[in-house]
Amino acid sequence: MPGYKNEIVTARSVKMIATIISYTDGHIQGELDCRHFEEPFTFTSLMRMIEVMESTFDTKGQPEKHLLPRSFCKSKPRLKRHELDINECIKELRVDIGDSKANEKKASFEILVQFRYNAEWQGQIHWIERDTAKNFESIVELVKLIDNALKSTPHTQI
Repeated sequence: MPGYKNEIVTARSVKMIATIISYTDGHIQGELDCRHFEEPFTFTSLMRMIEVMESTFDTKGQPEKHLLPRSFCKSKPRLKRHELDINECIKELRVDIGDSKANEKKASFEILVQFRYNAEWQGQIHWIERDTAKNFESIVELVKLIDNALKSTPHTQI
């Protein structure tokens, strides 16, 4: 696979492709695709993208979560993994970004999340257009890598 020359792929890794359609003043829109999805998921913010990724990991149990999540609200009883369908879980999160798809894509990233230790994600992100890969050890680091890549691309404004 291009870009993953020295990758460590565990049996519990999940790889997703994030295609950025628009990036203006830190606001991001795009599509997220994964082999578990019936169709690409359209997102209108980085937070929404992360929510869908986390939901996918939780539903599939890959990579396994090593800490229980904290919340300000009481959580609903969890279904067993075999009772969950990832496409049903994210159906309510889907949105339509309208004519943004008509615009040329700004950047594409392969995101391989290998572990979820210490309530964080660890893995590798591969910027497809530049054929460069970087490891990340937290969600914040992943977000910064994406943001820095988009800021360095001259055609990021619509």
